[in-house]
Amino acid sequence: MNKLLFFISILFFSIVVKAQENTFIPQPESVVFNTGGFNLNSGTQVYIASKYNSVLEPIVASELTKDTGLSLFINKGKAKVNSNYILFEKVKDPSIDAEGYKLEITPDKVVIKAKDYAGMFNGFQTLRQAIPLGVRGATAIPCMIITDNPRFHWRGVLFDVSRHFQTKEFVKKQIEVLSAYKINIFHLHLTDDQGWRIEIKKYPNLTKKGAWRAERDGIAWWSREAATAEEPKTVGGFYTQEDIKEIIAYAKTRNVEIIPEIDVPGHSKALVVSYPELFCSDIDTSNVNFEVAVGGKAPNNTICPASEFTYEFLEGVIEEIADLFPSKYIHIGGDECNKSDWKKSAMCAQLMKDNDLEDYEELQSYFIQRIHKIVKKQKKTMIGWDEVLSGNGVPGATIMAWRRGKYTPELQAPKKGYPTIMTSYLHSYISRVQGPTIMEPEGPNSVLPLSVVYNHEPVPAELTAEEASRVLGNQASLWGEFTPTEEHFEYMLYPRTLASAEVSWSNPKVKNWERFQHALETSHFERLKNENVNVAQSLFTVYPAFGIDQLHDKAIVYLETEAVGYDIYYTTDGEDPTVEANKYTGDFRVKPKSLLKAGLFNKEGELLGEITEVRLK
Repeated sequence: MNKLLFFISILFFSIVVKAQENTFIPQPESVVFNTGGFNLNSGTQVYIASKYNSVLEPIVASELTKDTGLSLFINKGKAKVNSNYILFEKVKDPSIDAEGYKLEITPDKVVIKAKDYAGMFNGFQTLRQAIPLGVRGATAIPCMIITDNPRFHWRGVLFDVSRHFQTKEFVKKQIEVLSAYKINIFHLHLTDDQGWRIEIKKYPNLTKKGAWRAERDGIAWWSREAATAEEPKTVGGFYTQEDIKEIIAYAKTRNVEIIPEIDVPGHSKALVVSYPELFCSDIDTSNVNFEVAVGGKAPNNTICPASEFTYEFLEGVIEEIADLFPSKYIHIGGDECNKSDWKKSAMCAQLMKDNDLEDYEELQSYFIQRIHKIVKKQKKTMIGWDEVLSGNGVPGATIMAWRRGKYTPELQAPKKGYPTIMTSYLHSYISRVQGPTIMEPEGPNSVLPLSVVYNHEPVPAELTAEEASRVLGNQASLWGEFTPTEEHFEYMLYPRTLASAEVSWSNPKVKNWERFQHALETSHFERLKNENVNVAQSLFTVYPAFGIDQLHDKAIVYLETEAVGYDIYYTTDGEDPTVEANKYTGDFRVKPKSLLKAGLFNKEGELLGEITEVRLK
């Protein structure tokens, strides 16, 4: 009987190990599985290094209970038993970097070693992923040794809460979910043409007027007509300073830094509407709409660089922002500045003459450099979008490089000595749809599939080692034009932020698309659903392409999917495909105007995503 139990135990552990292999996200630096497992049960004791116990204890207790149903006793300090314990140990180990950790699971104990709180938090998140999914009560965790350090210390996600306001509770939910994947930067885009989202006590109109706009629900974003003064302004919201403090405190316990962005001098319609004196006073405003933008383009959305009031006003804003946010960074935007109003202003022309500024790019540099001085006065580091490199640049700032192609800030910024954060619009702007445009909710008419986010390499090969060392990290950006609801916002976030998390954390040598896809399918889709997250399944969509051969009166059809290891089946007679339909093996010809339906199926014959449907005409 004992031999039988031993055999069953070994078999059970081998199944658990197989299930756990290659399912960590982000993929650790090194994972070595060993035989056997640790029996996590109600008698397991947890010990947390005294320095971090008060902050980490409630997180460990609540997450383990949520994951397993077990309520474990949490102790402070060193382990006082010989077996069946979990230990968070603060160590001085030169092989462990800031935020890194070592996780060792043996039959007797689980030990997470780190030199700082961030490492302990990250190690715990990996331990949570090692616990078999869906088990309530006692469970076996396979034995393993994990060594893990982050590739970048900036692993960010931008939330645009200006275009569509998201509540404090919703932001906190996303912090909890994404910090579990070692995202450690939340960049809050707090102001834009469609709304000012943060309370500034010195300037109450910013939220009294700037946080609210007229309703245009149900009308496509780029087709909306500007608001009138008479319309009620019912759409919007803002964070009080107490809300912000609560978000910051919540994020800090989860190793997340909140970066505020106040976008100037362009993208400032809500700011100009709240305080029209920020507009160049010598411009005829008889045809200027001083209402918060409702969507689409927002003309006359730039504040005046030639008025001293502008700098006095922004100094008051930045002082309150600096006092409120403990981060060393303040993001001031600087992107997509429409200079057409500046070109109408005699004040701007005189300023350029007085300061020997050759063109309006140098005028923007003048503005940015003055804002930089205000930020430095608050002992903060200024971040700007890569447009701030134009004109005379802004030495001492950090650059967020988003443009690609005609502009090459990913090369220009680090080569010129700027610390640089990569957030390529081609690879990391997750506001773009993630499947065929005919299948996805409203969004930009361009596709950013999950695999493209995952396979992105943030550090250009053209950089020298010294230049590459100036790349601080990587960031996914979710702009909010097309995310009016919480469900849609999450749909755009997940799972692409998980791909970005692995790009940001993992050494490229351990990354593998098939492994990542397998990890999502076998573990993380379910984990996210357990967190009540709306997860996109666009990974399993079939992309159709076709052309009409008029000479032979045929449609030539090509089908593809980014998922690996599955088969496409299709029909052209209007019936939904099953595995009894046509199996796609290569491009085929069919009568024009046929109704093509295609789906992706696993070996069990189950449809994985939605059926793609398109009329071939």
